Amino acid sequence: MKQKLLIFLFLSFFLSLHSQEIDFSGEVHSFGLTYTGKDSPFWFHTNKRGRVDERTNFSGFISTNGVYKISENATLELGLAALYQDGYTDKLQLDESYLTFNNSWLGVVIGRKQRRDLYKGLSATNQSVLWSLNARPLPGIRFFTKRPIFFKNNTGLGFRASLEEYLMDDERFVDNTRLHHKSFHLVYKSSPKFQISAGLRHFVQWGGTHPEYGDLPSNFEAYTRVVTGRGVGNNTGDAISEQEINGLGNHLGSYEINIKTKLSGYNVELIYNHLFEDGSGSLLRNTPDGRYGVFVENTRAPLDSWLQALMYEFYYTKNQSRNTPTTDGEDNYFNNNLYRSGWTYENRVLGLPFISLGPDRFRIANNKIIAHHLGLSGMAFNKIPYRFLGSFRKNYGVKGSSNINGKHVFSTYIDLNLLQNIVNLNLHLGGDFSEIATPNFGAGVSISKVFL
Repeated sequence: MKQKLLIFLFLSFFLSLHSQEIDFSGEVHSFGLTYTGKDSPFWFHTNKRGRVDERTNFSGFISTNGVYKISENATLELGLAALYQDGYTDKLQLDESYLTFNNSWLGVVIGRKQRRDLYKGLSATNQSVLWSLNARPLPGIRFFTKRPIFFKNNTGLGFRASLEEYLMDDERFVDNTRLHHKSFHLVYKSSPKFQISAGLRHFVQWGGTHPEYGDLPSNFEAYTRVVTGRGVGNNTGDAISEQEINGLGNHLGSYEINIKTKLSGYNVELIYNHLFEDGSGSLLRNTPDGRYGVFVENTRAPLDSWLQALMYEFYYTKNQSRNTPTTDGEDNYFNNNLYRSGWTYENRVLGLPFISLGPDRFRIANNKIIAHHLGLSGMAFNKIPYRFLGSFRKNYGVKGSSNINGKHVFSTYIDLNLLQNIVNLNLHLGGDFSEIATPNFGAGVSISKVFL
């Protein structure tokens, strides 16, 4: 109700402005697919921004936004989008409902807004191993730097940072769980051709109403413990303290290093994410778990070039601190004893989608994986833009699983933009190949139109 009232007030404010001062745009998009298996192939429902689930045959959304120019370097933007999908979800939802403020260096988002697709849609996790495009955006407030802020001129030492607070308003084990997120990265830029950044990303699920323990700590003192990662304190009760031995709430984090350079017309980025969920992981005792990647874009490639961008990523999450004696025990990525819905939103994993839910779509059933992922994009036959994703992974289950040999899965996907005229018409083809199941093939068609 509060969110709807906020949207109404924002909309009234926008309409009170002179319409000629607002730039309006919109999009209509529909997607239909069919597949041979019980569920669709992996890449048909993965990283689809929460718009397609495993059983979806039709999905469609309509969006509109207006941008008001406050000054030469500052804008306000209001956006609304309605989404319908069948399958497990089978209902009408708000895909987006937001107000943003942007200037040359600062961004503020209030509401629910889809995040930017990085690396030309070729990555398996987009921004971070913990923060993919696999689920619908959460409602909340977000402050972030839009670019590195350098201490002197536009080179040398600088930083990027963000602070975000969200409400997990889906149906979950702990009702109305809150989510805190912050990030800080130091950036060094020696020239327009070289930049390196290194920093930390920290998430905490906290607060909410537990079915057994009732209302969990959510006052200001609890928030300070959440932000700083301190222990549970003296007012939570012994039962909760036993569940949260590492800190108040469910903590997740990642150390991140990115190196960007330009070589003979190629933009090259090297990526490393180290994920952790407790003290041992933050001390690197779960090494080599993490994401290792390289993105290459040919900025001088002809428009009709077959290969214009490439991304390779390697994911390893088998260690989970199992070989190092620790007081907090072996890890169990994206699962949690108190917040049993884990690192999910609307029954979709929020981070690396190779870590997957069980058949009941509740608890994480597979978080020990080795995965190779390849993404390619370019122009096929001089006129058809395409995007190809291919992933080969070996699944080892979860903590305590009896599966020690692993299960191989090879997932493919290709998106062909056949028509780019009055409307955009795309053909989608893909399949999963596994040693324990028959091949699962899928095909789909999407039609979209952007209005400016």
